[in-house]
Amino acid sequence: MPKISKEESEARRTEIIDACEALYRSESYHDITMTQVAAKVSFGRANVYNYFQNKDEILLALLQREHELWADDLAALRASSAALDDERLADGLAASLEQRTQMLKLLAMNLYDIEQNSRLESLVEFKHAYKRVTSELEALLRACKPQWSAERVSRFVFGFVPYTHGVYPFVFHSKKQLAAMEAAEVTQPGLTVRVLVRDLALKLLRD
Repeated sequence: MPKISKEESEARRTEIIDACEALYRSESYHDITMTQVAAKVSFGRANVYNYFQNKDEILLALLQREHELWADDLAALRASSAALDDERLADGLAASLEQRTQMLKLLAMNLYDIEQNSRLESLVEFKHAYKRVTSELEALLRACKPQWSAERVSRFVFGFVPYTHGVYPFVFHSKKQLAAMEAAEVTQPGLTVRVLVRDLALKLLRD
C-alpha cells in the first residue's frame, strides 16, 4: 500500500465500515461480501484487505464503534446524574439504546459468527469497547445510587447488558415472521426498544 497519512488511513477505514453498515441495513449478514463492500468505497478492492481480513472483521469494527458511541452516551448521562431519579435514569438508558439499532441487531443476530471469524487482535479491540460500556454503566450507577454496594451495581449491569443481546427480535420483524405470527394467532403488541428497555431498567433499579 502506498504511503498515506494517518488521517487518510483512518478515513479509509471509516469509509469501509460505513459501506458495510449501509449493506447491513438492506442485506442479510450471509449475503454481504467483500466484493460488495469494495464496490462502495472510493479506493481499490485490494486496499480493503489492508484494513480487514473479511466482512466479519468489518462488522466487528462497526460493533466496536457502536459500543464506543453508547459509552459516550452513558458518560453524558452520568454528567447529569444529580437530576436523575429512577424514572429519568431508566428513560435515559432506554434513549441511549433506542439510537443503537445496528448494535442491537448485530448482538442479537450475528455476534457469535462475527467473533469466531475475526482475528484475536480485532476481537480484543472490540472487547476493550465492551469493557468501557460496562465501566461507564457502573460509574453511572454509582453516581445515581451511591448507597448501592458493588454487588448491587454488578447485579444491575449483568441483568441489563445481556438483555441488549435479545431485545432486537422482539421489536423488528420480517414480513415472513409477521405472516407466520398472524397465521399462528400470536399477539404482536408493537413494543419499541425504548419501552422494553425502560421497563426492564426501572424494574432493576427498584428490585
